[in-house]
Amino acid sequence: MTGSALNRRSFLALGALAGVAACSRPATAPTSASSGPASGPSSTPASAAAPVKASTTPAGLDLPGLRRALQGNLLLPGDNGYPTAATPFNTALGTRKPAAIAQVADADDVRACITRAGGHGVPLAARSGGHSYPGYSTPNGGVVVDVRALKSIVVRTDHTAVVGSGARLIDVYTALAAHGRAIPAGSCPTVGVAGLTLGGGFGVVVRNYGLTSDHLKSATIVTADGEIRTTDANHDADLFWSLRGGGGGHSGIVTQFTFDTVPAPTVTIFTLRFPAAASAKVLAAWSAWMRAAPNRLTSLCAITAAAAPTNRVTGTWTGSPDGLDAQLSALISAAGAAPTSRTKHTYSYLDAMRSFAGCLSKTAAECGTYRPEAFRAASRLVDGSINASTAAEVVDVARRRNGMVLLFDALGGAVGSLAAGDTAFVHRKATASVQIYSGRASSGPAVNAVSTALRPLVGSGAYVNYLNADQTDWATAYYGANLPRLKTVVKHFDPDGVFTFPQSLLRA
Repeated sequence: MTGSALNRRSFLALGALAGVAACSRPATAPTSASSGPASGPSSTPASAAAPVKASTTPAGLDLPGLRRALQGNLLLPGDNGYPTAATPFNTALGTRKPAAIAQVADADDVRACITRAGGHGVPLAARSGGHSYPGYSTPNGGVVVDVRALKSIVVRTDHTAVVGSGARLIDVYTALAAHGRAIPAGSCPTVGVAGLTLGGGFGVVVRNYGLTSDHLKSATIVTADGEIRTTDANHDADLFWSLRGGGGGHSGIVTQFTFDTVPAPTVTIFTLRFPAAASAKVLAAWSAWMRAAPNRLTSLCAITAAAAPTNRVTGTWTGSPDGLDAQLSALISAAGAAPTSRTKHTYSYLDAMRSFAGCLSKTAAECGTYRPEAFRAASRLVDGSINASTAAEVVDVARRRNGMVLLFDALGGAVGSLAAGDTAFVHRKATASVQIYSGRASSGPAVNAVSTALRPLVGSGAYVNYLNADQTDWATAYYGANLPRLKTVVKHFDPDGVFTFPQSLLRA
């Protein structure tokens, strides 16, 4: 079985969406180092770039002065490399035109961007992987602080990993694997580690190891006042709390993370497909199955919208494969239908992540190739079990649509071992998330309609890494009971709204 068979893109190969899909990735807000440049920087040295006029632009922003202050490059409209760097990952958003894109070389460059661009009334947004669903990391008329060059990865003798905020997941996995270590994270290789971590960090082994942010020990961040701070549980503890799941785009720009790591486990990946007529029974059986499953089992149930919605269950089993067959047989029995296909394959942790990314047979460079896509998406968090009645209603919602998929990702396990207020990620008791995804650029209204229809069926929460610009209840949906504390923290570290954006906590 090849890795491409298990890539999330395969879940979305349905009718009009064949071959068009997004990888499993976060979509965080712009700052606090959410997600990076729209491709590898095809930059022009400052000396070769188009000259900046002596007058300040825009709104009093001194771009010539900013260019001189940077060790890295400053791309402006008209410079070579600007059009590529200004293209958001989600091409459904159309053309973006930032006032400038600063390809920073170090934390001092980040500080220069904040002190020189902050307070001039223009959006200031960090970007590492660039996967922000609404494109908040590439704001029109704003200054993008592109942290992709901050990509160093060092594994210490105590097994902690010091990771630059511009590092991509495939590079993190590869570097840690050389030391026999791993962190739980997402399955899209080009996602920046920063955006994933700051929003919480769902992944394909989340029930066994928890969220990516649960492994964060400290972070270096440049706050709105230009201070470079190293924050952890004992230093600026409220700020550190907010960085563990509060989402990107608030308080400052992270330049470096320190993570606890775990011994890299063996991972068995499995896939089951059942007849379309059984989709409701499969969803209900899957929900109960995951609630009772051992933590070493993590899976998703995909319901593809169509006149006869189809289904697929894919997941991971960490450690020895012994015991997995019994677990799969239990799901089959509960679903009351024989699967039309059943596959499994055991990998090293690195190869499991490469398999999910669809690049098991490719080089690391090929695996990390950045390919923008057009899509629309939204999310909900599942509060409890999806019983037979609710599952039937969910499948009926999918029956009345086409060209989209509902991706139910199991939570619970280690995610629920912390209380809602222990970190900024509030959804500790959620049993699953559901991402509503369409590869059609024009499907925003349909995606939002499904999100609205799912709310009374599964729950009112939503995942901040799957930002939806059209979600009206976003503040309470993303942050729940943690919203007041988060707002207090952000107002303390960014009282003047240097990092504000449409779904900033300062606007909640």
